[in-house]
Amino acid sequence: MCLTLSGNDLNYESSSDIAGFQFYHDGCVTSASGGDAAASGFTISASGTVVLAFSFTGATIAAGSGTLVVLDGDVS
Repeated sequence: MCLTLSGNDLNYESSSDIAGFQFYHDGCVTSASGGDAAASGFTISASGTVVLAFSFTGATIAAGSGTLVVLDGDVS
């Protein structure tokens, strides 16, 4: 998986399905929503240092590329 940031969009390219994700940040993210994670029914949570997303139903994001999630805050 390759991740890139374009403005507040966290974009991905993945050769495998994505069943969930978690990443740490330096406090710059105040919330996260939208993107293919939301479209796939993932529960998305952002705290002071972590963004976490997964599906309670076992849904996945199909391999490919797109916007994984949209981040709010002072993201750069």
